Amino acid sequence: MELIFHGNISITPVHISITPVHIEPRTDPLRRSVPVLEKPLIILKGEKMTEIYNYMTNIGIHDPVMRGFLKNDCLLRSYQSDALRNIFDAAMIGQGGRFAVMFPRQSGKNETQAQLEAALMAANQHRGGNIIKIIPTEKNQGRVSTERLASVIRGRIPAGGLRGERENRSRRRQGRHAVKKDEVIVGSTRVSCLSASPNSAIVGATADLLLEVDEAQMVPADKYDREAAPMAASTNAVQVFWGTAWDDQTLLAREIRLAQREEDNDGRKHVFTTTAADVGKEVPEYARFVNDQIAMMGREHPAIRTQFFCEEITDLTSMFTAERMNRMKGEHLPLFGPEKDRCYVFLIDVAGSDEVSAKDKRAHGFSDRRDATVITICDVSLPENKKYDPKNFVWKVVGRRLYRNVSGEMLEKQVCQDIDLWKPRKIIIDHSGLGAMLSDILLGKYKNKVHPVDITAANKTKMAWDYLAMVDTGRWIEYKGDEMNILKSSFVPGKERYEILKEPELLQQMFCRELRACRIEPTGNPNNVRWGVKEGTRDHATGRVLHDDLVMSAALAVFESGTLPIGRTMSTEEWIRHYNEIQDIVEAKHRAGYW
Repeated sequence: MELIFHGNISITPVHISITPVHIEPRTDPLRRSVPVLEKPLIILKGEKMTEIYNYMTNIGIHDPVMRGFLKNDCLLRSYQSDALRNIFDAAMIGQGGRFAVMFPRQSGKNETQAQLEAALMAANQHRGGNIIKIIPTEKNQGRVSTERLASVIRGRIPAGGLRGERENRSRRRQGRHAVKKDEVIVGSTRVSCLSASPNSAIVGATADLLLEVDEAQMVPADKYDREAAPMAASTNAVQVFWGTAWDDQTLLAREIRLAQREEDNDGRKHVFTTTAADVGKEVPEYARFVNDQIAMMGREHPAIRTQFFCEEITDLTSMFTAERMNRMKGEHLPLFGPEKDRCYVFLIDVAGSDEVSAKDKRAHGFSDRRDATVITICDVSLPENKKYDPKNFVWKVVGRRLYRNVSGEMLEKQVCQDIDLWKPRKIIIDHSGLGAMLSDILLGKYKNKVHPVDITAANKTKMAWDYLAMVDTGRWIEYKGDEMNILKSSFVPGKERYEILKEPELLQQMFCRELRACRIEPTGNPNNVRWGVKEGTRDHATGRVLHDDLVMSAALAVFESGTLPIGRTMSTEEWIRHYNEIQDIVEAKHRAGYW
């Protein structure tokens, strides 16, 4: 192995640093292209790399970035090296303090963690010490973290390799190392992964080398303060918080503010924030991926802002801004019946069973406080030159139906009449609660057309994010109407015992009111958010209590799984291949005696 560096090499009391300007492509692990100087300043071969590594170890010099490269061929990117060196130095000199590291998704955060942990274990394997790593969940994450660390240690620490825990107990003093499910041991040092899930109890452990929190935006702040923070109290261990942005109420957001204060006080860097643009400068493939995500979801989508550009979403309480609602405006007219050769989909949100007090009946009308069953009728198409993918489908709303306080028998009759008229290719229906009864009836009548969906907390979060993505990328289009910008409605809730509404303009006005009233409440966990129209919210123009039935019906579109027969075209080669596959199956059946 031969590495040619064009750059500088320097030895300081803390680091041996080789700052490469260019590494020949044939030996560059990341195949990056950077400017080349006229002549190499240093050439390292395999034995020379080992010699430098051993020299660093013997004289007590530990540069985590350089050691990782010499032993693992792991050439960290500049933003990784910056965070790694600063945190490593703080931990080695025992200065304490807190650090916050915010990287975009899939940009090397976990690799940086593993390199930091391995470097600290290598430097302290004889002296000993504990690293405590807090993770937000109980499942898989701890195992993945320890496996990644183990793979780094196998290259860094040659003392007998990693062994099973049982063998390690008798040989630990001889330099053996062990990996368990949530624990890695190297000599006298140990990394332990502890869960911060609500049901876990993690008190009692002590962190003297490092206390770190992975995905800190998902760890409850009170849980950390009560059970994890005291682990570093007696040792003044460095605390590191890793993650991506969410809102300004998370543990990570709080610690970034505190770390920034420490940075202002001591002049050392404590906050490391990297965006997708920074990563894209060093990894062109990452930039292309992020650009594709932006094209699919929109730059202002919460997932893009937080997961890739590390922007806290303090302004997300109102989900559907005027800009978003303008994106929904279409030029097509509503329909009162199906057109030929179109692909229609029914989205059915089934009413709950809210009780209404006598006072509310008298004051606001019988139907004012009850949920409604809503059908959103969409014409689904696939734009030209787009591959067949549900994320490319365009949904044009052509009609709506609203049934409030309708008996089960009447509701079934009305819904079936609409289905028989429109002949939709698919019916996506809420199967939760009272919706199970109607969806089971439709399953019996229309079989494979019906796609029931249970609205769990996870599914409702999916509805929020994916529906916003549809809106932001122009894939949800409303029919042309009077009311997309200015609210002007003379609608007054009736006193009748039930309502059946089919008027396109009136229903669109109600839909727009619900959109404006929709709020999202971050919970500290981007995988679990509460959203919709807050109970008891009233429309300023009419005084009517607002629900979110029309919005929830529309958001069911996110559960289209890619089975609609639209826009599918095959090349001649594909048709021939499929024909040959069918022929092979037919011949095999004949040989087996089926026909």
